[in-house]
Amino acid sequence: MPTERRFDLPGLTLAAEIWGSPGERPVLASHGWLDNAGSFDLLAPLLPGCELVALDLAGHGLSDSRSADSSYNLWQDVGDLLDVADELGWRRFTLLGHSRGAAISMLFAATFPERVDKLILLEGGLPLTAEAEEAPEGLAEALRTMRALRGKAGRVFAERATAIAERASGFSKVTPAAAEVLARRSLREVPGGFRWHADQRLKAQSELRLTPEHVRAFARRVAAPVLLLFAAESPFAGRPLYLEMPQLFAAIEIERLPGGHHFHLEGAEGAIAERIRQFLGHHN
Repeated sequence: MPTERRFDLPGLTLAAEIWGSPGERPVLASHGWLDNAGSFDLLAPLLPGCELVALDLAGHGLSDSRSADSSYNLWQDVGDLLDVADELGWRRFTLLGHSRGAAISMLFAATFPERVDKLILLEGGLPLTAEAEEAPEGLAEALRTMRALRGKAGRVFAERATAIAERASGFSKVTPAAAEVLARRSLREVPGGFRWHADQRLKAQSELRLTPEHVRAFARRVAAPVLLLFAAESPFAGRPLYLEMPQLFAAIEIERLPGGHHFHLEGAEGAIAERIRQFLGHHN
């Protein structure tokens, strides 16, 4: 079972689950949008020899939300990863990310290439992009939405089972079993029933989205070997920028495995772990 740890960063505290022991291969794991560290609860035990620190990113799970005057731009999470790695005393480590967490991990590996030895991307790796001419209206929309969401809380469900069913059939669908795993850190009992905890401001788009040219520049600066695992039913694999990924990274292995977007929580975790162990050079 994992141990719990909290990281006191400037302005907020992040919670984490830690699998493995100090001195083993350091791995920093980042989950997807509106998920939490429990996203790795099925995968982490299958990666022996790793000290895997799975974060609840800001605004998710048991971590603090960002301050009322802040937003949720991906580069802020990159800074949080830097602070966590420094607090752990890790000079060089492996990054593992799913979906939004994969995009954050890629940006980190490009920003600090000397700190990352290997980069593992599950169902993601590239931030959402926009063309430069879309930036002014995009900023306006983000600021309007952010203000509308300030102080808002999520919907309260009278029954726990209804809350689980809602998460399972939500925007990013998961199995009821996967929703139960995520519920351990994010479903809270509140007056009147149960509420999924995540900062509602996460539902606003980034204030500025990187252009495709920005994303290509980041990808080309990643020095670490990359393992990219797509689900067979991936919503991303066929997008134009993702089709460029073999040319963008210096060293990348790409494979598709059975399942949907949360395949690491829905039965493919064994195959994913085997592929990761190969990539990391573990043969147990």
